[in-house]
Amino acid sequence: MTITTQSLPVVRRHTIHFLEKAKNSQAVYLSTDIDASRIQEVKRRYEQASIKISYISFLLFAISRAIEVFPEVNSSVQGRWHLKRWQFSTIDAKVTLDKLAGQERMVVSSVIPETNKKSLLAIQDEINELKIASFETSDRFQSIRKLQRLPLWIGRIIYRKILQNPITWQQTQGSFTITSLGHVPIQSFFPITTNTVCFGVGSIRECAVVREGQVVVRPMLPLSMTFDHRAIDGALASEFLYRIKQNVEEWEVEAWEDDQKNQAMM
Repeated sequence: MTITTQSLPVVRRHTIHFLEKAKNSQAVYLSTDIDASRIQEVKRRYEQASIKISYISFLLFAISRAIEVFPEVNSSVQGRWHLKRWQFSTIDAKVTLDKLAGQERMVVSSVIPETNKKSLLAIQDEINELKIASFETSDRFQSIRKLQRLPLWIGRIIYRKILQNPITWQQTQGSFTITSLGHVPIQSFFPITTNTVCFGVGSIRECAVVREGQVVVRPMLPLSMTFDHRAIDGALASEFLYRIKQNVEEWEVEAWEDDQKNQAMM
């Protein structure tokens, strides 16, 4: 047997800093299944107009609107001995992405500001920009590249300094995080988080469910939520997750026409 020992790859350094900060969170986990019939219909109508909308965009839209109803979620508890809570005025989403740096594969993140004020199409435009952005050259990932180039101990100091300021915290961490494994048949998972709430999105599957006393087949989207119990309690967290479920399941199919009109006017 041969064992090779090497230094931690540079592309893993930013993840190490994140994990060290995430240790402070007192995580509790919730999950639900969402009937995706409505958003699948909206998605189909967009595709007929040659516009691709990802399920992540629907969820970003729905989660941001739910935070407007539950503003307590848009906060962060900081400190160990002298705890304090930051309450944020803007609703910003942190999205994780799978990227390559040379031949190394890694997960990076970027914040989309004020998602509660953006239309579905505007959110999708931001997602598209992030997907095509090169990790090695895009300004969106400049801060991560800088952290990776630093020795771990220096990067740790700088990362902590960034997160000690509520403004730079919100700029780098956002109000919530969403991450997806929907490209593979994973039903549910619970991400580690530095935010008060973080969402894991699984793959849609056809399931038998009961509707009005009848067994029918529906496309069910698994959505899990990790929340920091220091910031919010379980009752509020469960109501918040249920509101997101309602926002998706009660989506107005005709609303896509308004987006089409707005897009044509731009």
